[in-house]
Amino acid sequence: MAVATLGPEELLSISLQRQYLTVKAPCKTVVSKLCGLQAQFANNPKYALRIRGGDFDAERWSRGTVKTWTFRNTLHLVLEKELGLFLSAQGIPQGWEDGWGLTAERMEYWAGFLMDRINRGVRGREDLKKQCREGGISAEEEGNVFHGWGGLLKEMSRRGLIAYHSGTAKQFVPCPPIETMPQGEARALLLRRYFESFGPASIEDCRAFTGWRRRELDALIKDFGIKLRSLSCGGGDCFYLGELPEPQAVPACVFLTGFDQLIMGYKDRSRIMDSEDRGRVITNSGIVHPTVLLRGRLRASWKKDGETLLIRPFRPLSPRDRGLVAETGSNVFAGEVETCRFDS
Repeated sequence: MAVATLGPEELLSISLQRQYLTVKAPCKTVVSKLCGLQAQFANNPKYALRIRGGDFDAERWSRGTVKTWTFRNTLHLVLEKELGLFLSAQGIPQGWEDGWGLTAERMEYWAGFLMDRINRGVRGREDLKKQCREGGISAEEEGNVFHGWGGLLKEMSRRGLIAYHSGTAKQFVPCPPIETMPQGEARALLLRRYFESFGPASIEDCRAFTGWRRRELDALIKDFGIKLRSLSCGGGDCFYLGELPEPQAVPACVFLTGFDQLIMGYKDRSRIMDSEDRGRVITNSGIVHPTVLLRGRLRASWKKDGETLLIRPFRPLSPRDRGLVAETGSNVFAGEVETCRFDS
């Protein structure tokens, strides 16, 4: 598709197609092409794949995946076989140094202790705490090893020793042997992947998604000969790789998960969100709610509570739109929800 300018509806249509929100793909393809799925809330990747995965299975959706710390210093679900790519892109620390209130010596000691227990099959967070207590850990050290923001467990993940289990349980698994590569090479590969799946997007969008500095992105594009294609979107330059699909009619209703890649992928979210609704989508603490894209705009948030789907519209919806949202939600969560309730 060769065009010089995209209108708002065309841009949104292409974005939805490239992110598997109109045409589904195998779950592993979705995870890989979208550069992982943000996962500090355990159910978000599951919902992202329920929405996008053509082969989604509620019992098997997480097979072949793990969680580790990637973009923006947050947990993401990635393919186990691509673990080396993401760790290389973030930079794998060599050796141990003081941090998280622990000396390098104590970090190395407790990392070895934890690896021994994890390799023996002790995987749960609370079970590992119990093992550490039996091993003589102090209360202060325990708080640092199991710190809520990552602690020693995060440092072990960054070094490719362990990964977070991909399911909803707080468990850890030993990493398989990983193939590493130079950081620049890994980042260039992921940059290409970003513009293949998130483009058309601006360089600032890419910077916001990856957390990498603008001058580094410019250097990667130049040094690795990345031939971005450009067009105009809303008066600004956007870039992409690969062939763009032909714009189609935008679906009347699309459900998005919390921290959805369609939201996280861009600094400028005007393609889907009105500025006055930002606070309804993203809290002051940075939490991104599960949302409903209604006629091309984010118009409601949702929450699954047992067998009830709770919908909170940003403003009153017509009976027709309420029916549309309820029907779409019932289709997305077929077999899991019995009722749909609107909070006015």
